[in-house]
Amino acid sequence: MTITPEEGLQQGNENVNADAVVATLSAEGGTGPFTYTLETDEVNGVDNNSFKIDGTNVKVNTTPLTEKEYKINIKVTDSKSKTFTNNATISVAGAE
Repeated sequence: MTITPEEGLQQGNENVNADAVVATLSAEGGTGPFTYTLETDEVNGVDNNSFKIDGTNVKVNTTPLTEKEYKINIKVTDSKSKTFTNNATISVAGAE
């Protein structure tokens, strides 16, 4: 599974408001369809509550993002219940 964060995320811009897409997800191998979920992890998933998954998109949850390095952890499950977990950092720059 690949998590591809969006570039150019900046505090105060529309691209960090609620429902904005901040990363895309893709899976290779396995048997589709795939289900993506935020997976609890005390190190790599500490910021999961700031996000939600909509299909293959990671979106900002209800509160706009501020300047920070957000750590997320995501699990993909295929139609045969095989799983894989990966993590990523969503970088948000400070307002100019």
